Amino acid sequence: MNRIDKILADDEFRRISVMIKEQEYDRIYCRHSLGHALSVARIAYIINLEENLGMDKELIYATALLHDMGRYSKYEKEGMSHHAAGAIIAKDILKRAGFDEDEVVLMCEAIGKHKNYAEDDNTLAALLYRADKLSRNCFICEAEPSCYWPDSIKNKTVIH
Repeated sequence: MNRIDKILADDEFRRISVMIKEQEYDRIYCRHSLGHALSVARIAYIINLEENLGMDKELIYATALLHDMGRYSKYEKEGMSHHAAGAIIAKDILKRAGFDEDEVVLMCEAIGKHKNYAEDDNTLAALLYRADKLSRNCFICEAEPSCYWPDSIKNKTVIH
């Protein structure tokens, strides 16, 4: 079994994914489903290829799959951002999936920092941030007018 499949089969990953789905059942804004995580992974990988960033596909997918695991966690309830909480939760899942310590540190850092982005930043965190925003269909979202995101980060078109 490859490492991505190990993440998808991980009991904690599955438990948290179900919990997020249940918590967001009636949410009108963007949801944080497995479908969202896969969209982020695919968009990030396309950006990686188009911009010749040279990042490993498996690391991109693993990071994207786990980037929202901190949602509704005990850490978030204690005041921690879902980014920082996600990094804590991802660590053990990544280790169980077979990633080495250097890979785990890199991916957890990206998860923890995926809220921040600079135009000239070619880090995994910046790639994750960009893909996360591009995965959102603000241009057709009925809740967009009341969304708390500033217009500067709303995805108002299909980038192609």
